[in-house]
Amino acid sequence: MSIVSSVLCMPDELRPLLASRTPRGRLVPSLANVLTELRYSRLIVIGDRVTRAAFKLGLKPVLAIYDCVEMRENVECPEPPSHYRRETVFNPRSSVSFVAARVIRDVIRQGANTAIQVYGEEDLLAIPAILYADIGYVVAYGQPSRGVVLVWVDSYVKRLVANLLRSFEPCSSSSPGKTKE
Repeated sequence: MSIVSSVLCMPDELRPLLASRTPRGRLVPSLANVLTELRYSRLIVIGDRVTRAAFKLGLKPVLAIYDCVEMRENVECPEPPSHYRRETVFNPRSSVSFVAARVIRDVIRQGANTAIQVYGEEDLLAIPAILYADIGYVVAYGQPSRGVVLVWVDSYVKRLVANLLRSFEPCSSSSPGKTKE
């Protein structure tokens, strides 16, 4: 399955796998625990809490993706530094939209610090972030009640994530990511 479909939904059988595993990632209690390691990394952060922590610690992620929701509760949006470009995208729950993936791709290619506010859900946008990131980037995302997962992007991780995305399916009207029209 190609990422060019308008919206790809995660199949139900992948939910337990993605909820329990950190694909080739390292789980740390917080970004503060690895501040020295990340200070000069090309970094992408995903999730409100991780984004907020990165900005507070003075890290300058190339890309920050958040949806202003934590644990299904609305929260105040992270406030990017004033020099950050700001984008907004729609990405349905449990899915990866082509538009969101394309914006992520373009931001990474341009390399300008950018914050993307997602209407819907940002959780699975780590997939296109890893796919489009150059080798050597670090992608950080939250693992609820456990900490932060750090994924160092290499060719193996890119293949793993590409294979994962191939198992996604075009959303149908009964898919959780499909909105009612």
